[in-house]
Amino acid sequence: MSDRRRDPSVEEHEVEPNAAALIESLRDIGYTLSSALADIVDNSLTAKASTISIKVDTDPERAAIAILDNGTGMTRDEVLEAMRPGSRSPKETRDKSDLGRFGLGLKTASFSHCRRLTVLSRKGSSSFAATWDLDLVVERNAWIVETTSMTEGIRFAETLDGDGTLVLWEKLDRVGLEKDNKNFIRLMDEATRHMELVFHRFMKAEPGQKPVELDINGRQLIPVDPFAEWHDATIRQPEDRRVFGSGMVTIQAFILPHRNKVKTDREWSKMGLAEGHMRSQGFYLYRNRRLIRCATWFRLAPQHRLTQLARVRIDIGNESDADWQIDVLKASASPPPALREHLRRLIEGLGGRSKRVYRKRGAKLTDENPLPLWQRTKIGERIVYDLNEEHPSVANFSISLCDDQLRKFGSVMRMISASLPLEALYHDMADNFSSMEQNSLGEHELMDAGRELIDQLRSFGNEYREIEAVMKSIPPFSKDTEIVSRLIEEAQSK
Repeated sequence: MSDRRRDPSVEEHEVEPNAAALIESLRDIGYTLSSALADIVDNSLTAKASTISIKVDTDPERAAIAILDNGTGMTRDEVLEAMRPGSRSPKETRDKSDLGRFGLGLKTASFSHCRRLTVLSRKGSSSFAATWDLDLVVERNAWIVETTSMTEGIRFAETLDGDGTLVLWEKLDRVGLEKDNKNFIRLMDEATRHMELVFHRFMKAEPGQKPVELDINGRQLIPVDPFAEWHDATIRQPEDRRVFGSGMVTIQAFILPHRNKVKTDREWSKMGLAEGHMRSQGFYLYRNRRLIRCATWFRLAPQHRLTQLARVRIDIGNESDADWQIDVLKASASPPPALREHLRRLIEGLGGRSKRVYRKRGAKLTDENPLPLWQRTKIGERIVYDLNEEHPSVANFSISLCDDQLRKFGSVMRMISASLPLEALYHDMADNFSSMEQNSLGEHELMDAGRELIDQLRSFGNEYREIEAVMKSIPPFSKDTEIVSRLIEEAQSK
């Protein structure tokens, strides 16, 4: 009982929300079709379903999406409660396997793409169905849910065999059906790829867990493992378990194999996921094994060429939702302040580890130049010169390229390396060594290149005195040490 004293001069009024206005507003929270379907699948997994089938009718005249599961099913009262907006408080303690939080997902995810939502559930010998029809809510301006214990007339109801639940979306008005069904089909393809990644740990047999079968129109979804654990050359670092805030956090880093250890382009592309290796590096945050955020360094570090093979799995439970600021869409999260510095140090260590994996095979012979643009290596009895793809200037340029451009750039670099005029160099050095010289950069070019190199070396954690010593010892900066000193002074004064 509240001990707040009532002020007799203050009146109380219960102000009910306008049904028509609020129900339309709930449609614009920000779901994509991919995230909306994933939210419905969450409910099926929470209900301990082992089989989840998505049925899609793309005919514009009768388009519909149905999500069926063989979970525990719901009683009449449970169905009605599930249809209530805000059915559970986000502060309520939930079962450890519960993938929900706000009591909004079923409704908001569905309303974001359809105007008619039906939930039919069977538990034991009884069935019960409830329907939200937004047109009826707007017409009556009232929170009206239609219910029935009959299954006749409910599409796909005949496929619900035994205990389980059917979620049916009809009156699809936000799936790109304005002209034809091509855009709808494209969005469903995107949703398929999204779920193969988001639920990959449910679809494969993890220790102590039975795999879940997930299909769309009968086509079995194939789990996509972003850590390439199936490849023998993947480096798995030990798990790091620690308590932060309200719960346990488990962190495990993976370094993917270098291209040289991957047999086929198809295998390499599979490891790169949909966005390619460069954009797929980073942290992968899982809440109860369900992927929440992927391929992000949480603004603790930029995506970099040297860390493109690094991916880190972070596991949290639903008791940590507030600490990680999990949103209603389950698409946004941020690490708690107490953990950020630990993650930043982890990234710095990964940069070095990933860099070592990414180096070409062979023993380096020259250490007097710590940043060689041309790298001299010995492979067996052969001595080979290659352009160094790990040189900061090369790596920094590579970051700006998409995967296709990066492949072409790599081909150009290999072409230049393979075209080094060794015979001409040999004869010229033997006959006219004293007259040989390298081209020089103009002062402005040297200054611009120097600023970029300093920024790169600083991002790796190097001190200015170390950077100055390195630059004064390597071409083209070694030819003008005065400019190097000016650049260092300029950088320190910023």
